[in-house]
Amino acid sequence: MPRPTGTIGETKLKILAIICVNESRGTTTYGYDIWKVLKEGFHVYFDEGNLRNVYRHLKDLEKAGLISRGPQQTIKGVPRRQPYSLTQKGREMEQKFAKYVDLLSSKAKIVQG
Repeated sequence: MPRPTGTIGETKLKILAIICVNESRGTTTYGYDIWKVLKEGFHVYFDEGNLRNVYRHLKDLEKAGLISRGPQQTIKGVPRRQPYSLTQKGREMEQKFAKYVDLLSSKAKIVQG
């Protein structure tokens, strides 16, 4: 059954929570890091081939105006990285993903990767 228009699934709420917790700690959030936290912190079973699904979720969240992408960062010896942050609209949804923020806050070691 398709999800009603305008609703956000649990994986996207978890992604918003990851970005929120990282921002509260002054840490930049990247797609690969989100994938790792989804696996280790939430036990979402993505394999390496499913990393693209995380980026699909990020694209959807950006299209919905809940997150924004910063400029790509290039560091010698490391693949280009795209930082993500919450928009004001995304912050206003915090009540919807607060349970995931609480869970991540109790697992500080995992979020800081």
